Amino acid sequence: MPALPADPVVDAAASLPGLDDPRVRKALNLAIDRNAIVRNVTQGGEEPAFSFVPPNCAGYTSKYTLAFNIAEAKRLMAEAGYPDGRGFPEYSILYNTLESHKTIAEAVQQMWKNNLGINVKLENQEWKVYLNSKTEGDFDIVRFGWIGDYVDPTTFLHLYRADGGNNNSNWGSEKYDGLLEQAGQTADPEARYALLQEAEGVLLDELPIMPIYYYMTSYLIDPRVKGVPSSKGTL
Repeated sequence: MPALPADPVVDAAASLPGLDDPRVRKALNLAIDRNAIVRNVTQGGEEPAFSFVPPNCAGYTSKYTLAFNIAEAKRLMAEAGYPDGRGFPEYSILYNTLESHKTIAEAVQQMWKNNLGINVKLENQEWKVYLNSKTEGDFDIVRFGWIGDYVDPTTFLHLYRADGGNNNSNWGSEKYDGLLEQAGQTADPEARYALLQEAEGVLLDELPIMPIYYYMTSYLIDPRVKGVPSSKGTL
């Protein structure tokens, strides 16, 4: 069985001034160059996350795309009242201690500075303190990762139900929850996936999250070993 897909994402506290505006949250997403992050920062063969649910998750692939678009990001920030970042509150990105988390946070920090003219601080906490801050909602923007419990899009989409135990974003949507509930009562696979696509569309329109990339597991394999299954086929 293939490894379950995973997402490193960033949650935004969607109730804070500025971050409570979907236009701002979309601008923050559009100003992140995910290709540059996986090419220059993570460098482990990861795939950039242009949607939330990883591609081909039990046959489900999102039809939505979070493109890198500085011009549109700047337009949305100006429309929201923050032209060239002027007047935008200085928030912080919280991450738990790990060098890779730090370098990704630094990359996002620099991209937002260069592309939108906004300043964010970086805040590092040890694991137990970080978990408590995330659970209690004591953050502005927080790094978060998820490994699917089972191979189905709902292992990701259920994270952001309004009553979801892992939803720390202060975001919720009756439409989103309703679509997930309806999908759960739909036996026809095609109709079910259509409802899940619609639900993901709501999430990626409101964007309380900023997907960054999909995890990849790297192995060192002796070339003499044959028949090893991988995501690229049999080695």
